[in-house]
Amino acid sequence: MTNEDQVKKGHKAKQILEDETLNAAIAKLEGDQLWIFRSSRPEESVKRETAWCMLQAIDGLRQELIKIMDNGKIAQNAINRSQKN
Repeated sequence: MTNEDQVKKGHKAKQILEDETLNAAIAKLEGDQLWIFRSSRPEESVKRETAWCMLQAIDGLRQELIKIMDNGKIAQNAINRSQKN
């Protein structure tokens, strides 16, 4: 993948991370899963494990988007350096 491609993906990831609708949906999902986790009874371990997996998946998605955005910034810096030389 070229630096230009990484920059484009980085910009798109930033837009996604800043999208109000997506952030509201993610916050709702996280809140729902936290409620399920906290309100589960001791014998409902499967329910807690499912909620925990959902929370981890949500966080994993967020972290992957942040990595893509950061890689785009690094690629942009590399482009800027090469243009100066």
